[in-house]
Amino acid sequence: MSAEFSAGITRRSAMKAGLGAALAAAPLARPAIAAPKKTVRVLVVADPFYYSLREVTGQFESETGITVELENLAYDALQARLVSSSIARKPDADVVTVDQMWTGQYLDNHWIMPLDAMIKGDKDVDLNDFIPEVLYSLNTWRGHFATLPIAAYGQGVMYRKDAFSSLGLTMPDAGAFTWDSYLGLIKKLNGSTVGGKKLFGTVVAGSQPQPIVHMYTQLAASMGVRWFKEFPEGKWDFTPTIDTPENVAALAMYEQLYKLSPPEAINFNWFDAGMRFAHGDIGMFYWWTPYFYLTQRDGYMTGKPSPVGDQIGFATLPHDPAHPQVISAGGWSLGIPSFAKNQDNAWQFIKWATSAKGQTAMAKVDKYGHQFSDFSRTSLYNDPALAKLYPYLSLQLALLKDANGKAVRPPAPVYTTLEGIYGLNLNRVLAGNSSPSDALSQTSSLFQNVLTGNYMIPYALPSYDDTLANTKALIASLA
Repeated sequence: MSAEFSAGITRRSAMKAGLGAALAAAPLARPAIAAPKKTVRVLVVADPFYYSLREVTGQFESETGITVELENLAYDALQARLVSSSIARKPDADVVTVDQMWTGQYLDNHWIMPLDAMIKGDKDVDLNDFIPEVLYSLNTWRGHFATLPIAAYGQGVMYRKDAFSSLGLTMPDAGAFTWDSYLGLIKKLNGSTVGGKKLFGTVVAGSQPQPIVHMYTQLAASMGVRWFKEFPEGKWDFTPTIDTPENVAALAMYEQLYKLSPPEAINFNWFDAGMRFAHGDIGMFYWWTPYFYLTQRDGYMTGKPSPVGDQIGFATLPHDPAHPQVISAGGWSLGIPSFAKNQDNAWQFIKWATSAKGQTAMAKVDKYGHQFSDFSRTSLYNDPALAKLYPYLSLQLALLKDANGKAVRPPAPVYTTLEGIYGLNLNRVLAGNSSPSDALSQTSSLFQNVLTGNYMIPYALPSYDDTLANTKALIASLA
């Protein structure tokens, strides 16, 4: 072997050895691994707020980097899905909309988690900006926050200003606006012709179980009717108080209102009743406050102007001089399932969607015309820019501040079963198959059976003195 060849071998060997040492010393290169995608699954009911929320979730995503997977369902389908997934302890969403009537059941069964610890000390929540009566009616249970409100509904009156003018009618001042005067005005409107169209005096929701209960119980509560002997305040006593002279009188009046409505109203649900007014042949009716804006369009989220959109007047609810006024409160709230995978992301979404910023963004969506004013924050009712879009806001705020949703439709643990009984018997009266007194007697008997069978009469579990004052104290402790 030549010296040159030997030297070459030696140099190549040395280079290989040096390269091996360098490779051994250097860390192995690994392909870059992307950070996990931050997501939040949100399951909501297909109420009006959904359509505005859908349009603004991109703002939340830009601000937080959290991708929103938003899905909507009809009322009954949503409830069935939430119950089944909660029982299985496999929630398929991180945020869910909760009806106020489900709040106690969901929190007592640990299907959703209390929000107290998340709210406390979180300045982004701005808890003091919420209307206390809304939080009391929709969001608290046994001294805890179960949810936060995304859409708060009161009830008020809508009427045709052109019909009133044509017939020489005037809306009474709030103090003089009784249910008797309301009925009197409707009788004068009924059968009149305005703008070439013959009017029905009013329209009611007659479909059972939920729609008729939602509308009827507002009238009944204003006339002093309560469902139970003592609930939710004091020591709970679920003895039914549904079969009373006050309720018989209220149901007899509702029957009269139906006779001054389109006959098909016996099958009208929430939307059917509200949007029938928008079609232009109804003189006056009372209903949930989302219809303050929905009736300005001819159809649900169509954007098509209603033929009476510029002639709609708004008024407070009638009252019964013999009883303090109480206004129904309803709506939808956001909660977090106890077994949700992304609870931190869920809380960020709830804070944003219920914030003044998020709600203002929803209010300004103009895809269908401005179609969201269901605010639960006082600051939004005092916003001049929003008042230009929704000129009835001062009235709506007054309605919500007089609201007590727990008195009108009390969220007892077996509410859904009781509502089914009540709605069926109310509908029977409209159909002419029962008198008000017989229907309420039957309702009371069935209430008694259900409540006794569910160990609620007598009630042996601890009570909670569920008052507005106690909700205000809870707010103060967490704000």
